[in-house]
Amino acid sequence: MNIKNISSLKYKLATFLILASLGNNPLLAQSVLNRAEVYKLRNQVDLSRQNRPVWNPAKLGDTIVPQDAVRTGANSKAELLFNEGTLVRTGSGTIFRFSPGRRSFELDSGSALIIIRPGQGESNITTPEARIVSQGTALFIQHDSQRNSSLIGVLTDSNAGPVRVTNANGEVTIKLNAGEFVSIINGVMGLVEHFILPMFYENIELAVGLGVGQENLIARESPEVQKTINLARAEALEPLKNQAAWLRGFCRFNVNPEQLSPLLQWLGLGVPGEQVLLKLPETDLFVTPMRSLTGLAWLGSYCQTQQSSQSVKPKE
Repeated sequence: MNIKNISSLKYKLATFLILASLGNNPLLAQSVLNRAEVYKLRNQVDLSRQNRPVWNPAKLGDTIVPQDAVRTGANSKAELLFNEGTLVRTGSGTIFRFSPGRRSFELDSGSALIIIRPGQGESNITTPEARIVSQGTALFIQHDSQRNSSLIGVLTDSNAGPVRVTNANGEVTIKLNAGEFVSIINGVMGLVEHFILPMFYENIELAVGLGVGQENLIARESPEVQKTINLARAEALEPLKNQAAWLRGFCRFNVNPEQLSPLLQWLGLGVPGEQVLLKLPETDLFVTPMRSLTGLAWLGSYCQTQQSSQSVKPKE
């Protein structure tokens, strides 16, 4: 074999190894978004093409491309299925678009739950208040333009690492794992909070299919959507199971919204008699913080259910 053939062989081998390494590295194997399909819609859903100020009614099966925007009206929803399998569910009063190239989404207002298949590489999501970087994760974002506030929460844990959230001016960055959320109001980053995952799955329509006992609902979806939901669900059930075990630890207290002092002290949240107030807008997408009165009331009911099930457990 001559020198020229050897050099050609080395070049082909090097190219093959590079491509193989890209395919095996979730941080490098980035999928390109070039189109999405309007997979489902309810009531008023409009499209704006290429950032133009003209909105026209969307139809089932419409294709959107980078710089097109989707807008939902009151009591309206839309689901978008992207070419690489990402599923985006938007709630009422939402304006959502995606940028050319790598996975990059923009939420101008409203709410969106984004389900990204594991191993797809990095995703960037922006709101007027937040910059979010995710690695193949199911997460939700909400932006209230009247309050200049964004809320970001995470449903699954990725092997590539937690979700990173930065405020708009880049001064503060925090990390979120499954079952955690943060709010940013007027550029100020709030505390990382835990929210109640079982309650979220019970009440949030945008998250349907990710919770326990929803296999029959998944079966109604198209094969591509089933694949996306099942891959995300495999990573959502473990945090849900872990949180359930964690919640059972609280049940050793007599959780009663009228007698919160022992539990609040154990949580390190204040002095006896203090009430914890965390008010969040109840829209298509809302969370119930663990350290809220609503959260503690839910926990009291949960503990009673746990105690009842243990009392009727048959003796061995």
